[in-house]
Amino acid sequence: MPYLKGQDIRRLTGMRDVAEFELDVRGLDLTHSIASIEKMLERSRFNSPRTVIIRIDKPSEDSGETHFQPIARLLVKAIKSGIISKSRPITEIGGGFWIALAGKINDPKKKGP
Repeated sequence: MPYLKGQDIRRLTGMRDVAEFELDVRGLDLTHSIASIEKMLERSRFNSPRTVIIRIDKPSEDSGETHFQPIARLLVKAIKSGIISKSRPITEIGGGFWIALAGKINDPKKKGP
């Protein structure tokens, strides 16, 4: 049976761990992490589509609850509202998320200047 390299597995499974931009919220408390991500999501509505990696703290013996689940919930809401088109956790444990922002949506009904 042939063995696959890590990059081949990521390519075949659609897992991505590189992006155009990176938002690093490591070291921040949960409130500031959520606020930073919400600000990025809000600003993304006015830009072209792009990919972003959100880096979060990895769990440790004394870290308590991680930010993974609260941030995942926020991203699910953004997917449902159409701000994010794709989202995947990063393969390394606690590494964060890879997301594809939908960006500016051109509304054919609106006629801009």
